[in-house]
Amino acid sequence: MKTVGAITIGQTPRDDIVGEMATLLEGVRIVQAGALDGLTRKEIDALAPAPGDDDALITHLRDDGEVLVAKRRIVPRIQACIDRLADEADAFAILCAGVFPPFRSARPVLLPERCLAAVVDAAFDGGRLGVIVPIKEQQASSAARWSRVDPGVMVTVASPYEEPSRLIAAAEELHRARATLIVMECQGFTRTMKQVVRDVTGAPALLPASVLARFLAELA
Repeated sequence: MKTVGAITIGQTPRDDIVGEMATLLEGVRIVQAGALDGLTRKEIDALAPAPGDDDALITHLRDDGEVLVAKRRIVPRIQACIDRLADEADAFAILCAGVFPPFRSARPVLLPERCLAAVVDAAFDGGRLGVIVPIKEQQASSAARWSRVDPGVMVTVASPYEEPSRLIAAAEELHRARATLIVMECQGFTRTMKQVVRDVTGAPALLPASVLARFLAELA
């Protein structure tokens, strides 16, 4: 594998995420594409979820703002990005930790959610699973999904795009719940944020960007 197509549900460049991955992918070229690239703000707003919709995803825009989009409206745009890079990439990485249906591709398409699930299945040995999601609309669906691993899973909310104090508060919630393994369920989280969570909770934390990159490295 020489080239990875990194597909964000927002706008490129996402050098914050790609930079995290590149440190673990020596010799691999990463090309980016964004589901919201080329859209006006009015067109982006038309992709918004209904209020309280658990179909909501949060993503970053080029102007440093963030926006909520409906998964069902963004999936076809992700597929279009994959199709556009089909002749250039040897594998694809979706830069969002949400749950997605399979994408059409002759090359591997890696999803952080599946990679995280595989690591949790391998590493969780009882105790308490803690999860951090970026928006409250994802809290219930995340709890339902991870309850197969730990029926008492604790899911809290903190966005990587908010003030750092919110992440600290979320980590403190997980510390009080005695979480023994933390899943940081948003691609926008960084190694620095991971270290904050580890320092507060005293538990190992899984970062989507690095977990995804390690799976890609095995394909290289």
